Amino acid sequence: MKIVHFAIGRLCDFDIENKRYHHWTKVRELRVAIAQADPLITRVDTDDLNDGQNGLGRPIIDDLHYSVEACKALGGRFTKEAIERGAFKT
Repeated sequence: MKIVHFAIGRLCDFDIENKRYHHWTKVRELRVAIAQADPLITRVDTDDLNDGQNGLGRPIIDDLHYSVEACKALGGRFTKEAIERGAFKT
């Protein structure tokens, strides 16, 4: 039997006060709770990924989406979790 590990990203700190999306922090909290409740799930932080430049080269600050460099960093974080949990062992 093969065990499958999952990594989920917690929603970033965009709209942390729920002004635009009324359930933003609730979804953030639920993702953390899911990861804490199951040892096969790990959570990757994303709060530092929504500043920088978007794909058009425009600056973004506390944006809903991540910057170009942040997307690369997020992929690296997921990869790191996968490696640490043995996802690439034969």
